[in-house]
Amino acid sequence: MKIIKQSWIFRVILIAVMLIAIEIPPIAVRFALHYAKTNQLAVYGFMALFICLMLVIIWWARRTYESYNQLGKPAGIKVGQIIGGYLAIIIGMDILSYFNRLLYHQTETANNAALGSMLGHNEVITVVFVFSAVILSPIAEELIFRGTLTNMFFKRGNIWPKVILSGIVFSAGHMSSNPISFLMYAYMGMVLAFVYLRTADIRNSIAIHIINNAIAMYILLMQVS
Repeated sequence: MKIIKQSWIFRVILIAVMLIAIEIPPIAVRFALHYAKTNQLAVYGFMALFICLMLVIIWWARRTYESYNQLGKPAGIKVGQIIGGYLAIIIGMDILSYFNRLLYHQTETANNAALGSMLGHNEVITVVFVFSAVILSPIAEELIFRGTLTNMFFKRGNIWPKVILSGIVFSAGHMSSNPISFLMYAYMGMVLAFVYLRTADIRNSIAIHIINNAIAMYILLMQVS
């Protein structure tokens, strides 16, 4: 597909709209939680809306990514890069989590606390939300923060500016209550961007993101069970 060339103002606005859009589906989950104990039909309706919104965002993000993709044909799944990227995230996040506990006395980030608050209230909400967190959100976020963002700004060979930008914007899209928690998500975003740019295949960063979220959701489910 031919790469679209637009002004940097247009690209900034487009990314901003995408960042706003990815925050809309969770509103449906909060409405579902409001009716969790009184109206199960409303719960089904809001969760169906939630899934539909996520699918629309994924479709839109994929089309935008394909339009701006500088890397050409995907190079394929790289198992070594997936394993290495995930281990890098685990090690780095553990180190940053230690400093988060030491300096700010936080055992979990505000983002994880918000996710945990949506679990365990209603079986339908929990199942759908976990499915989205493990599958749909990683796909949508990788298409936006890695696939689209890194290809929209800086030339193809400027890997590190792309990596840093992706990490900062990715972290801005997650709840952070202090500089360390912000750095945690920025670091994760940078690792994912590095793997994507090195392998030229968005599926590799999606795979890492899915593994990370699956383990995180398992831990959160154990905490609320």
